[in-house]
Amino acid sequence: MHAFGILLFSGFFTCLGCDGTPYDDLKYIWLQGRQVWMYCRLYCELPRFCQPEIIDAARKGGDFILKYAQVSPLEPKCAFVTTRDGRPGRVQRTLFSEAFVVMGLSELGRATGLLHYTAAWKLMKHIVHWVRTDSSGLGKPSLSGSVLHSAMAVPMILLCLIEQLEKSTNKQELGQWCEDQIFLHVQVFLSSIKNDI
Repeated sequence: MHAFGILLFSGFFTCLGCDGTPYDDLKYIWLQGRQVWMYCRLYCELPRFCQPEIIDAARKGGDFILKYAQVSPLEPKCAFVTTRDGRPGRVQRTLFSEAFVVMGLSELGRATGLLHYTAAWKLMKHIVHWVRTDSSGLGKPSLSGSVLHSAMAVPMILLCLIEQLEKSTNKQELGQWCEDQIFLHVQVFLSSIKNDI
């Protein structure tokens, strides 16, 4: 048993009771990515966690992600949740499963130097495309009566990914775009306060 979940069939059980026993064997892909990231960060940053079993758990979690996160080999969209043996159970119309896959695999690549974890870079390109160019890859229908809106969570998670992928060639431009999107929310909030006074 591991402190942050149980490793079984690769991947991690994260729905654990107080005694560490799984009460649900579904594997949420965003949690798989987050857990791989955490194991790698602990392994690299804190000497007491620089143990072979920690990085081995991260590798096995990364292997699960590489094998099962994408719903189809032809599509970059990741499942939101899989069964214990990796069969996709549900897909969401957001990019957060993909974002945490990028975080986990990139940190694993940094911790191990294994080149095949550069799948994170490829997925990051899809995320940027979905956010800035065409969101239809997320499965969102474009309806004639839909109102345009801006969710602050999207530029915020992109800023996290930019920080994670330090060597991104478009880091500065993409970072500025994220900041501009976030400040739109700040300006709307300040306008609403002014109108209430």
